[in-house]
Amino acid sequence: MAKYSDLFVAIDVETTGFSPILNELIEISAIKYNGREKLETFTTLIKPENPIPLNITVLTGISNEMVVNAPKVQEVMPKLIEFVGDNPIVAHNASFDVGFLQHYSNNSFSQNKVIDTVVLSRRMNPFLPNHKLGTVAKYMGITDDGFHRAEFDCECCAQIYMKYIGVA
Repeated sequence: MAKYSDLFVAIDVETTGFSPILNELIEISAIKYNGREKLETFTTLIKPENPIPLNITVLTGISNEMVVNAPKVQEVMPKLIEFVGDNPIVAHNASFDVGFLQHYSNNSFSQNKVIDTVVLSRRMNPFLPNHKLGTVAKYMGITDDGFHRAEFDCECCAQIYMKYIGVA
């Protein structure tokens, strides 16, 4: 179990679909914590090679107009790699987020410990109807609105993690 003073980076991504091979990143947020203290935030929209599908704009609120002047993923990844460093990564449904990050960073996060708050939720709250971020956050009294933007989801994930390890 993690200790109160442990450093970790909560990460969330927004994408144009479910496959890191077929789809693209459109937003990344990473927040570095020391226990419950927020140290730094890294958040950026990303300009994809292909237009953002309408269903993704409806889900995330991220439109093609919003990313027109955003950096491309090749510009963002070196900065994200440096920001995360060798710190543990905390994500909700981590295989999704880390899968995209690994694909677009040439597996640069292979040595990072990955902590999945979905796994923690399934273990600690097996009675929940599902373990979606919104469901878990609402159950834990964190929030019940505003999901599918990377920085907001990142904050929720971090709060869930901190509650599970007993520092929040």
